[in-house]
Amino acid sequence: MTQTRIKLSLLFIILIVFLTTILLKITGVTPVIDSSNLELISSKTPNLSTIVKAEEITATAILKTKANLARAAKKNDQMVVMHRPQWIFESKLIVQLERLSSAAANGDSEASYILAMNLRYCYNSPIDDLALEKSLAQAYEFSDSEVAVAKITQKYEYCSGIEKNQRKQFYHYSQAAANDGYVAAQEVIGNITPEFFMESQGYQGLEREEFIIIRDNFIEQKIGFLQRAAQNGSIRALTRLSRMNRAQQLGGDGYVKSFGFNQLILELTQNNETYNRYSRYQQKLHSQLTAKEIDTAFAMSEQWLEIIKANGTLYLNEN
Repeated sequence: MTQTRIKLSLLFIILIVFLTTILLKITGVTPVIDSSNLELISSKTPNLSTIVKAEEITATAILKTKANLARAAKKNDQMVVMHRPQWIFESKLIVQLERLSSAAANGDSEASYILAMNLRYCYNSPIDDLALEKSLAQAYEFSDSEVAVAKITQKYEYCSGIEKNQRKQFYHYSQAAANDGYVAAQEVIGNITPEFFMESQGYQGLEREEFIIIRDNFIEQKIGFLQRAAQNGSIRALTRLSRMNRAQQLGGDGYVKSFGFNQLILELTQNNETYNRYSRYQQKLHSQLTAKEIDTAFAMSEQWLEIIKANGTLYLNEN
């Protein structure tokens, strides 16, 4: 009897389990997941805090990148103000001549520039005592003779010992530095007149045809150096190009090009006097140009300004 009861109890329990399972399926209740399955799912699925954190990191990285790009753009838009070296010495030039000549021969552009400036300064200085007396006699004819005499005497002493054939080499050293891209030397050549170049370099006695060829080659080289200096932010070169175009010395469309260079000067100068002067030039040229010519001039200045900013340097008038 006992065994029969046990069997009935087991059958009853099995029946209850079977009915419970059927009820769970019908009601849609999810069965309990064991701990091992829970751990497996958790390891593969990131929780909400992890997702939020990842999104925050990504957003921060994007903001930092944008900030870095903004700073880089601002930095690239800023030009470095370059300073021309002081070239005059307290002692006589002859004391520095060998050192400068050696450095220039070894490709030192700054040394070439400094030497060129000194030799150019000495070019018109009296070469000997006889020439000094002649210069002083002429100076005494002026009302401010004391100032003139002091300048002539000081210059004579500074340049004493420098021979005439050495003094004319100022152009050689200027050209060497300018060819190497030294902007200050390019400015110097851009300020030399064709007449002075031909006279100082001993070309005045040439036959007319050869004379014209050499002179025109110099003018072409001079303009090229001025343009290169201007595109590296030289205000001096820009003002020189503006004047030459305004004087119609560089071919057609001189007023248009002068207007364009004036606009660049207004964009770049940090000197109020220069700004006011070239504003007046612009007003005068504006009345002489057509609307189309003014548009052309602005387009030219914008194109040059992009080049200047890309090169990243600025040479002001003041130094």
